[in-house]
Amino acid sequence: MFEFNFEVNEPNSSDAGESPFDKPKLDQNRVDHQDGKKIDWYQAEQMEPTEEVLNSLDLYELNAKDLSIGSIEIRHLIAGFLLEDIKANNDEDNDGDIKKSEETHSDLIAGVYEGGAKVWECTDDLLLFLSKTFDQSYWKNKLVLDLGCGSGLLGIYALKSGAKVDFQDYNKDVLQKITIPNVLLNCKEELTDDEKMKLLKADSNFYAGDWSHFAKLTQNLEKYDIILTSETIYNIDNQQKLLDTCKSRLKPDGNVLIAAKSHYFGVGGGLEQFIDVVKCGKVFEVKKLWQADDNLKRGIIELKLQ
Repeated sequence: MFEFNFEVNEPNSSDAGESPFDKPKLDQNRVDHQDGKKIDWYQAEQMEPTEEVLNSLDLYELNAKDLSIGSIEIRHLIAGFLLEDIKANNDEDNDGDIKKSEETHSDLIAGVYEGGAKVWECTDDLLLFLSKTFDQSYWKNKLVLDLGCGSGLLGIYALKSGAKVDFQDYNKDVLQKITIPNVLLNCKEELTDDEKMKLLKADSNFYAGDWSHFAKLTQNLEKYDIILTSETIYNIDNQQKLLDTCKSRLKPDGNVLIAAKSHYFGVGGGLEQFIDVVKCGKVFEVKKLWQADDNLKRGIIELKLQ
């Protein structure tokens, strides 16, 4: 039986495309309950890339691997190295949510950690779908949100294809220790550290915290042409929050692409169940774009505002 714990099998290499990238506090107003326990969701905040990440870039390079999607090559940290490094480091700055999840051997801790340190299987599905469906010209001048980004591979793909991309994840240490390093690993090698940091700040923003708070934090900013999200519908209690965030942050003619499994054993959500929620809300039109033929069904759907 499928368990909510898996990693991606990655395809073989190909050449990268041309691009400048080698192309919290608790909010007491938001309280949920799970298994009789109160959940205080992290408030949203914008994260700034730090010099510390640049200082560690050589180490990251030695512990990274390449993932080729069509003509785009993405370099990203090896999860095993990253998790072992976090567990081995006992200073206060590294006593974060990822470390808590590893110490409790759990991919999910409600209100604390949402699995961002792993590359989940449907991310691979959506990357391949993007490479086969859209050429690089599609991404030019697009503003993209990688929602629940984790390692940030979806956003990095869009970034290297010519889009500007914002990255959002529930956990700020996921952004600091995984997402931002991965984005920097995909800058052209000939750029200086200062040029990489300048490029990063010009083309991307990074946000941590709960989805509903993220929507409020960014409500006066430009809305997104495309929202990409993978493996984010597993928790039924958070699905409406996801839809409300997409409604708030999507341009009227924009689209949301969601990759997910048909069912998540042990946590309740699933693609067909989520489609029913979308239809009942009467806010989005929903269209099935792709479905895997494996024993464990996976799919990709598109949402557009009605």
